[in-house]
Amino acid sequence: MPLIRDITPADCSVVEELLDSNDLGVCGFYNSEGLDVVVAELHESVIGIAEFRLDYDFGRDEGRPAHPGEQAWILTMAVADAHRRHGVGRALVTEIARRAQDAGRTFLALVPQDGDDAADRETFFQACGLAPIEPDGPGAAWGCPVSEILTARGAASVEGR
Repeated sequence: MPLIRDITPADCSVVEELLDSNDLGVCGFYNSEGLDVVVAELHESVIGIAEFRLDYDFGRDEGRPAHPGEQAWILTMAVADAHRRHGVGRALVTEIARRAQDAGRTFLALVPQDGDDAADRETFFQACGLAPIEPDGPGAAWGCPVSEILTARGAASVEGR
């Protein structure tokens, strides 16, 4: 299982490559300023990244009922191709949910990126417990209560023993 930790300046070049390989490139030097960022590390190599915000209540101010208060948002996620379907993405989502809960956030949301593998991304997020909270279409938000992600992760850990 990978180690999930905060990003360090030494990770930036690997993160740039990882984002580029997932068509999420930054077109230049990677800068995590203003974002919360965790990486997944296995055998001293970064194999996944997630950018998120613990204080991003998108939609609530507009009175959108599907966007409950006290949200955390996943902004970008990427896992190296060779490490997909090995629990890396789920470990990243679970760590963000844990941090969100520690920060008093009750809901985790995201907007799955479009692209050739959008269906795979949506399948992954559904497996993590997230579901559409707005009408379907490009840019539609997904989410679920943080407690559901953490409860599902705990149940999966017990089943896996």
